Amino acid sequence: MKRLLIALTALVIASATVFAAGKGRTNKSKAAKKAKAAEFVRIDCGGFVMGNEEEHTTEHEAWVSEFFICTHEVTQEEYQQIMGVNPSAQKGKNLPVECVTWFDAVEYCNQRSIAEGFTPCYTDGFELNIGADGYRLPTETEWEFAARGGNNGAGCIYSGSDDIDSVAWYMENSADTLHEVMTKAPNELGIYDMSGSVSEWCWDWYGDYPAGQQDIDPEGPDYGDTRIVRGGDYECGRDCCSVSYRDAGNPDTVQVGIGFRVVRSGPRG
Repeated sequence: MKRLLIALTALVIASATVFAAGKGRTNKSKAAKKAKAAEFVRIDCGGFVMGNEEEHTTEHEAWVSEFFICTHEVTQEEYQQIMGVNPSAQKGKNLPVECVTWFDAVEYCNQRSIAEGFTPCYTDGFELNIGADGYRLPTETEWEFAARGGNNGAGCIYSGSDDIDSVAWYMENSADTLHEVMTKAPNELGIYDMSGSVSEWCWDWYGDYPAGQQDIDPEGPDYGDTRIVRGGDYECGRDCCSVSYRDAGNPDTVQVGIGFRVVRSGPRG
């Protein structure tokens, strides 16, 4: 009888231990999912005046539907986990990935979508299915709306402030080197490094802005020679880091200081 009681006691203790361990794993899993979800900020649909006449870009009305944008640029660790390589000239797991072509960025989006069970947004012919639930590059309009702080924007020159040193790594404070993501202050929506750090690929071909009202969720010109690059980088002067400054690059060119961040679509229209 004594041996039976000892055996039953041991079984109860073991069961409790297994239950506690399982509960711990469940809580950890929920916490991990919550932390991962927190990496994306929901941008509510809205309209704004895009462009800046002082920078010789036509000011025009623009409208975007709800979407979700990552709070930080894709890091070298994140890129290597998906792509198996780290092309960056300056290495560091929490540094933004750089030296990626536009095609590299698009392929990362597709491969990450597949890895996480989402529908890829890009076809083999590099056409965009903006309604898919996977990862993609922001359109230029989405990028500028997010950089301006969305509907909460305060009209700042840079993303989150008129004081560039508080929100951006750029020519005058970077010591000519990359810095880890999220080490400057965020903008009004909690998004980091949309001014300075590395320039960011967008989906759109480079082209002139329309003169009047712009369509809902514009995706840019149908064709072109270069793709939009936004935000400026750690080697740029302050003018290149404004929320309205436009730049562009050849989509198959590798260049130091160009990286990207990812978005996911919300309801359209």
